[in-house]
Amino acid sequence: MSITAELARVAAAAPDAPALLDRDRELTFRQLMAEVERVAAGLAAHGVPRGARVAVPAERHWTTIAGALGVLHAGAAYLPVSPGDPEDRLRSVLTAGGAVAVIGREPTLAALGPALRGLDAVPLPFERLAGGSAPAVSPDDLAYLMFTSGSTGVPKGVLVPHRAVLTAGTALRDRYGITHEDRVLNLTPLIWDTSGEEIYATLFGGAALVCDDRTADASIATLLDVVADRGVTVVNLATALWNELVDHLVTTGRPLPSSLRAVVMGGEEARARTVRLWSEHVPEHVRLINAYGQTETVMVTHAADIGGRSGRSLRDTDDVPIGHALPHIREILTDRGDGTAELAVGGPTVAWGYLHRPDLTGARFVPAHDGRAYLTGDVVRVRPDGGLTFLGRADRQLKIRGVRVEPAEVERAMTACPGVTTATVFAVDGEHSTLVGVYVPSATDPADPADVMRALEARLPRAMLPHHVHARPSLPLTATGKVDVNALRATFTTRVLAPGATDDAPDVLAQVAAAYREVLDAAADADSSYFDLGGDSLTAVRLLSRLNQRFDVRLGVRDVFDHPTPRLLAKVVEARTPS
Repeated sequence: MSITAELARVAAAAPDAPALLDRDRELTFRQLMAEVERVAAGLAAHGVPRGARVAVPAERHWTTIAGALGVLHAGAAYLPVSPGDPEDRLRSVLTAGGAVAVIGREPTLAALGPALRGLDAVPLPFERLAGGSAPAVSPDDLAYLMFTSGSTGVPKGVLVPHRAVLTAGTALRDRYGITHEDRVLNLTPLIWDTSGEEIYATLFGGAALVCDDRTADASIATLLDVVADRGVTVVNLATALWNELVDHLVTTGRPLPSSLRAVVMGGEEARARTVRLWSEHVPEHVRLINAYGQTETVMVTHAADIGGRSGRSLRDTDDVPIGHALPHIREILTDRGDGTAELAVGGPTVAWGYLHRPDLTGARFVPAHDGRAYLTGDVVRVRPDGGLTFLGRADRQLKIRGVRVEPAEVERAMTACPGVTTATVFAVDGEHSTLVGVYVPSATDPADPADVMRALEARLPRAMLPHHVHARPSLPLTATGKVDVNALRATFTTRVLAPGATDDAPDVLAQVAAAYREVLDAAADADSSYFDLGGDSLTAVRLLSRLNQRFDVRLGVRDVFDHPTPRLLAKVVEARTPS
């Protein structure tokens, strides 16, 4: 069975149930399948053959979902691309991916312009085109090609077949308890593997997928507004964004919208203190699910319910479980001799491998007795209940003072210190490595570096102690919501916090400039550009959180992008500040 064959089965059972809910259009399952068939017919009319790869710009709009599904129904595979990427990056992904066409809304295609040279641009929607017969699609056909960031900085294209998506989507439907009564927010752009959790677990469960372009704002306040306005029942957040949500709930006292019944988070290690804060401030019936997985094994392989009573019982030094493997997953553990193991994952959701990278595919996708397994490179510990705890990456191991040091172990010790919200550890200075720990102080009772170092001395062997401990208002994040250690290392070695360069400026401007310096950890005067200082949409979340709370205003990411200097943004703040 193919992905769209499963959707057709769901649509036949409840054709008039809501399937896609956008701000400008709502589609039932019957209407969604009609759109999917029209897209497939349109691609056929443009001469797109079975097995071809079709680029789909990732937008928070119903046409992105219908377009991707239509590509699948045509027997082709979709290649999600980010319309906000630089032209050179887009061209390299489109060329490497072998795209023959691109399908999307006309304004988006027009904006991409030169990046699409040589490709057949197919505008959506096909309002006047009737659906026709589609080619037979096998579970073993390619469903999508998704590029992920490589450790060397070179993107890797992961090849995922229909069978893997069908298996993972139905397993997550059951694990998350998705039913026709749910409304699941499509928060994650199509370029990320997590989008599959939102799309396929939802539609396979006969639930409604909610698209809302306001979520591009990236602020927690706007996210909660969307959840409340649209009656969303399930959201999926990167761990870093979930950390921001918990901080927002604790500091503002705002309750979660009453419609919300489950929050799934993942992508990075969760901290016990934050889980406990969540469990103390959120009603018992709201599930908190810690999900673990990789693009190479499709969506999620392990999950644990960690909220409620179990979350409240966590101590700061406890590890947060990633739980048990989903039913279709075969867990393979290689003992490291120290009570930990390196995790490999087998089963029907293992991807084909990396596009045009036989060397890397051979190194990471290995034979197993019942097929193939993916070597995750992650270190885990088996818990008494048989579930797993994620301990960090095997390849993050450092050698400091001649001793092997696991950064994750030092990070957990730092996070367990009173007054610390989150932390990361890294080495600088190359051959003669210096261990540096950077942490974010808690808002209510912040720890100073001397306190943290004293606490670490009581918890860690001397050889594992950081040479330097620094406090920062936030940690830089990658586009996937993980701590960007490389950016932090560069910031640590090349940037200094500037003293207030606008002390004589009007109060609002001085505070906005100070917020720039806090968030970006860089010198910022009244006319410094947010982008020149290294800002992006993820660091904007932290900037907006500070400004919105400090001035009681509602700013969005677009405000920062359109008014990138403190002077320009201060004028927006002044215009919106309650008199």
